[in-house]
Amino acid sequence: MISVVVCSMDPARLEHISREYARVMAGTPYELIAIRDAKSMCEGYNRGFAQSRGEWVIFSHDDIEFLSPDVPARLLRLLGEEGLDVVGVAGTTRLSGGQWLSAGPGCTFGAVPHLMQDGQIHLLMFGVPGRVVRNIMMMDGLFLACRREVAEKLSWDAATFTAFHHYDLDWTLRAHAAGYRLGVVNDLTILHMSEGNFGPEWKVSSQRFIAKHAALLTPITYTYFAVSRAIFRTRAEAMKVIQDLCAACDGARGTPS
Repeated sequence: MISVVVCSMDPARLEHISREYARVMAGTPYELIAIRDAKSMCEGYNRGFAQSRGEWVIFSHDDIEFLSPDVPARLLRLLGEEGLDVVGVAGTTRLSGGQWLSAGPGCTFGAVPHLMQDGQIHLLMFGVPGRVVRNIMMMDGLFLACRREVAEKLSWDAATFTAFHHYDLDWTLRAHAAGYRLGVVNDLTILHMSEGNFGPEWKVSSQRFIAKHAALLTPITYTYFAVSRAIFRTRAEAMKVIQDLCAACDGARGTPS
């Protein structure tokens, strides 16, 4: 069984994500555990996981939509025969600060479409060298799936991260440090309804993250870089670009797509 843990205080968003998982998990045994009054993402995820029973666990935002087909089967294959312990859709192989994206070109990976207010789909491409990128150090938390063992051994740090930021970077970084195998799956296409909130609360959380993991930081020598952004009118258009990129890169390396 797959356990899905969601922190959601907005009834409309909770209804949306409940429908979305009911759709994508059709025919697969699963449970959705919704924490409606989380004090922080860490506190909510800890409480939700304690209620879970699944062999595989998903920690999920409530503002996503799955565009890829056969999600449960693909996750179980990734976390089984493909040898990964934690799966996400965006992340980095280098820790350079309080934002995974700051690691820069060559170290950041993922292809995440975002739904904008005008209805357009903005596809942010951080790095797409193939379908799966391994040896990831930390990942974004919009969607994280893992084997139960990982979540049992590594709780979410609710004492340090008391809001709704950096819970994901800290948890995945600690999973990497513990020897677990993290992977970004570029063609597990998940539409996100937000590009994030980097206000004062995020800055405080970032300082806590940097202080906690200062010994692992790798200094960067640039001050700015651009992320590739492609704009589409439909979800299908964005999906096709991601699939074509993954297939082309895997094919060039002589590996299956």
